[in-house]
Amino acid sequence: MAWGLLLGSLLATLLIATVKAEAVLNLDGMPWTLTNGNASISLTTNIPAYPLEVLRSNGVIGDPLYRYGEQDSRWVAFQEWTFSVTFSAEDAAKLAAQEQAVLYLGGVDTFGTISINGQTVLQTNNFHRHWTVPIKSFLDASGPNTLTISIAPAYNTTLEEQAKYPYFIPTLYNTGSIGAYNFARKPAFDFGWGPAFAASGIHGTVKIIAFSKPTLAGAYLAQSHDDEFFTLKVTSQFLTPDSGGYGTLRLALPELNITVEQEVEFLAGRQNSADLFEAATSIQVPRADVELWWPAGGNYGSHKLYNVTIEFEPLGSWCGTLAQGTPRPRRPSTGYSFLDQLLGMPGAPGAASGVDFNLDVQDGLRASLNIGDLFDFNIQIGQGANGRPGSAGSSNAGADSSSSSGTAGAVASSAECSYVRKRIGFRTVELVTDPLDKAVQDLFGDKPGFNFSENPKIIDSILFKQEGWQWALSDNGQWKRFEGNNSAVAGAVQESYYFKVNGVPIFLKGANVIPLSILPSNVTAELTQSILSAAVESHQNLLRVWGGGSYHSQEFYDFCDEHGIMVWQDAMFGGSHYPRNPEWLANIEEEITQQAERLSWHPSILAWCGNNELELSYEWANNTFIRSNRNMFVNDYMANIKTLRRAIKKVNPSNIFISSSPTKGTIVDDDEEFLLRWGWIGDTRYGSVHHYDYMSDCENFRSYPTAKFVTEFGWQSYPMPETYAAAMQPEVDWGVGNPMNEFRNRRTDVTPQFLYQYGLHFKLPKDWNPEDPQERMKRFRSYLWIGHMQHARCYETSLNFWRRLRSHATSLTMGVMYWQLNDIWQGASWSSLDYAGRWKPVHYAVKRAYAPIVIQAILDQSTVDIFIVSDLVNATSANVQLTLVSLNDTAASCSAATVNSQRVVKFSVEVPGLFASKVKSIAVADLLAMRPGCTATTCFLTATATAEDAAPTEAQLWLVPFKAIEFSDPELHIESAEQVSPGTVEIKVTAERPAALVLVSELAPLSGHYNDNAFSINPCEPRVLSFTSHKGEIAPADLKEGAFYVESLFNHSSWSDLPVSGAAAGSSPNTNTGATAGTTPAAAAAAGSNPLPPVVHGSIAQMVAAVEREEESPEEAKGAAAANAAAAPHPVEHRVFVAPGQTLEQVKQQQPAATTAGTPAPVAAATAAAVETPAATAAAGTPAEAAAVEKPAGVAADAEKPQAPAEKQT
Repeated sequence: MAWGLLLGSLLATLLIATVKAEAVLNLDGMPWTLTNGNASISLTTNIPAYPLEVLRSNGVIGDPLYRYGEQDSRWVAFQEWTFSVTFSAEDAAKLAAQEQAVLYLGGVDTFGTISINGQTVLQTNNFHRHWTVPIKSFLDASGPNTLTISIAPAYNTTLEEQAKYPYFIPTLYNTGSIGAYNFARKPAFDFGWGPAFAASGIHGTVKIIAFSKPTLAGAYLAQSHDDEFFTLKVTSQFLTPDSGGYGTLRLALPELNITVEQEVEFLAGRQNSADLFEAATSIQVPRADVELWWPAGGNYGSHKLYNVTIEFEPLGSWCGTLAQGTPRPRRPSTGYSFLDQLLGMPGAPGAASGVDFNLDVQDGLRASLNIGDLFDFNIQIGQGANGRPGSAGSSNAGADSSSSSGTAGAVASSAECSYVRKRIGFRTVELVTDPLDKAVQDLFGDKPGFNFSENPKIIDSILFKQEGWQWALSDNGQWKRFEGNNSAVAGAVQESYYFKVNGVPIFLKGANVIPLSILPSNVTAELTQSILSAAVESHQNLLRVWGGGSYHSQEFYDFCDEHGIMVWQDAMFGGSHYPRNPEWLANIEEEITQQAERLSWHPSILAWCGNNELELSYEWANNTFIRSNRNMFVNDYMANIKTLRRAIKKVNPSNIFISSSPTKGTIVDDDEEFLLRWGWIGDTRYGSVHHYDYMSDCENFRSYPTAKFVTEFGWQSYPMPETYAAAMQPEVDWGVGNPMNEFRNRRTDVTPQFLYQYGLHFKLPKDWNPEDPQERMKRFRSYLWIGHMQHARCYETSLNFWRRLRSHATSLTMGVMYWQLNDIWQGASWSSLDYAGRWKPVHYAVKRAYAPIVIQAILDQSTVDIFIVSDLVNATSANVQLTLVSLNDTAASCSAATVNSQRVVKFSVEVPGLFASKVKSIAVADLLAMRPGCTATTCFLTATATAEDAAPTEAQLWLVPFKAIEFSDPELHIESAEQVSPGTVEIKVTAERPAALVLVSELAPLSGHYNDNAFSINPCEPRVLSFTSHKGEIAPADLKEGAFYVESLFNHSSWSDLPVSGAAAGSSPNTNTGATAGTTPAAAAAAGSNPLPPVVHGSIAQMVAAVEREEESPEEAKGAAAANAAAAPHPVEHRVFVAPGQTLEQVKQQQPAATTAGTPAPVAAATAAAVETPAATAAAGTPAEAAAVEKPAGVAADAEKPQAPAEKQT
């Protein structure tokens, strides 16, 4: 009787539900009011929006990235900001007429309090997730309704959270950092690393969804495989009304002619209308029926994607696939519905041609405010119109949001069917960590590897001179602790570390990606495509999403799917230790669940990684409190890591989870036990490494570690001159060691390191900053130019080295990602693309080094080795030519006989697939003897290889440093520049004499990149380049004479006659250089010549001992000082731990207090730019040092700027 009554009640509920509808109110495009804490500022905006950008666009502040704008706008981070929007009583009535109503927030940054009509409904504390909350009871149908989102300053809040935590957890600081980022689920880089804005705002969509029928809210995928089938487990997620509901769930893969349907029922009596109901559908697809998805980087295969549609049709409704006006009746269940399970009535599974089908419906409730891939759905309105969902809202907060229907401020109603549309790729991925001898068999087969003339040194990292030990598998099969730091430790079995995709070992070539803008609201689809297209053009097949930033937008991952770029996805944790209290762990578990569900559809996801550099941090964490409580911090770390792993594996058990980057890997990795291999992080026998060494010769391949996988390495350069000039006043700020340039590099004491490295290879002036301002700017431009060429040559050396190590039996390097692809401001960094998207010379070097087939000409002591590295699947043949070019060659003498005399060696060779082959070795003396008159200082080598199925490849080798060579003026010319398509120009470059390091550039308004650049020219072989505009179609008027210009090393080694081209052209004379020579290490270094290896002068790294919580012994202090003096990594040498009871300002005693503006007086949106605002009372919670400074709104005049040494700026 009880079951019968319950069944009758449920059926009655279903009948009621069929006459109800859905309403959606999208608030994004409506006018929002933005006010600060004391209401002295009131502006109008739409969302997504950040106060920093709203203030700039309304003229209240200047450009935060211009000169010292970061400091001028610092007060914005100390304010509470409130967004408010009002919607009508009519809209509220439509929403309230539905059975349930929820507020959806796509992304709040970060500590938000959300109120409706003055009543608090939600508090947020996580940038990286989205939020839902029931709000029907708060709606007022009798008058206007107001939604407010008040966001507390992250700077204040994080310090408060750190202070009240039960025990002290230090924060890792870079130069200029603020706050305590490890106490916020907010991008760590917001608090410093580049510019420190700690900005607050709304970065996702905001909407109210009211419903009376079950609504398909999202879906996620778990893909697994065996030898015969791919199994797709699609979990559909529903918002359901309190009364429950019933309908048909349909899953279709149209290209494979697969459609399955299932009746689904939902129980009444939900406790929280924001919770989700989940229904899992499993389909087995024969492997023989699908085309596999392959990564780029070789000729592995295409990046095939299949469309997937998940559709829900409520009982009594009709969808576009049905005839108009014929609602589908309830049909007998063909599988297990929730009601069937409740009544114990098993149903027969449905079937579809070519697939095995099973439905598992469960009441998959999570904690309140969850939703995995929520609101990636469309609602069919009226006559069953079908439309592709458009992208909107959150760029990275876990929801691929799409507008349900209607325009901003208008409630869309009468919804019938809801659907989610996705794409999938069929592929397998595995991480291979086998003993080295087994891995060699897998990677080499019957092919021989190669050895060096002498084994390159195994780096004893200058960063981490800790005790050397490692847990390893011994040769008798037992795990034990081995002492020693290098790979030659006897008895320890090394392990491989490489990835297979679809069973094929793939050499992964890529870069690290940081956030695409300092503000998420400024990231556009066009910006995303521009940055990622540069990765594609440079043959990259792997990008690492760095854990110090944020998860990227849907457009980012879609692009990677479409172009075969695999993604190493960090969870957003980096550098510092983190809390582990229950609230924290629950928050991060929901965050990572949402993100794992959102990204589950993307075949580009190679692996999930728990964090950036946390395992590495145990070696640089020389804070005494950490050392004496290591076990406590390790336990905290493992609590966080196991939480992340559990959530990621729950979404898809096939996900590869890596604990950290870098890591030494695991001893046990399964659901029962997860044990890390602890030990010296620099050991190259296991796992991955990060490598930063600013003191060794970066053009010597022996200075790089023979690592299995390199997830970070890098060298720095400044932006391209045009980009850099736009962020400052060149006539004031351009000078080596100038405070502005030091301010633009968040590594300390960098200029001496730069000049030391440059001095190893290039001729440098005795004085970089002569009194004549025009000459000073010219020399500074040469300083930028040399820095770019050094950056390029560092990366070309290292990338070539690691690519050929794939076939070195004790190395087996199978992946490398340089730091970093893109940039967030106009400052010195490791990026290959500058802030404006211009390709630095290093990006052209990356493109050459990452080519599918690349020839390498390597000087190994007294021998030149020629390698060909192939990422092609099959063997091919190549024609190789070695050419010796003499500096005495001229264009006038380029007869057939001269060209023939240059080409000293020709041969053909078989090139194995997926291998690095040494195809020739020639003693330097024998090589030079092949062309009469050649010496190491008068000739250079060009090696070319032309292979089937691959573009020609070229390597150039200078046998001595450039500073040892006397160059004549090569008389470079742009002979022609012809527009061959609306956005493309063909450029011919000629030279009368050989030219080293030739760089072709364009003048504004042109902006774009070339098919090649930063190469040396043989006068007998003019270069024809292709220029592609970044702005689309090129106007003929822009191709005026001089639109392109060319320069070479000659122009930047003749110090009395430097070109003034590009950004520095036309700069006005000004004797105010902004630099005080001799007052800073940078300025002192710039005034000298042939610099010695730099030492750290008063760097923040040396202050670490002064801020430790406990006193060190004299021996400890002496050891720490020695370690600090030797340290020169990214970004370790300026990491600072703040002890309990201290502020960052107290720690950085040598740094002046931040020049911070007080809160401006009231500003109206229409007159913001014209108002002269007196200083106002600081808002509650503003730090005293900020409130005490009285300044008008906007950026102060340049003359008012403090010209303090850059490393002292905060």
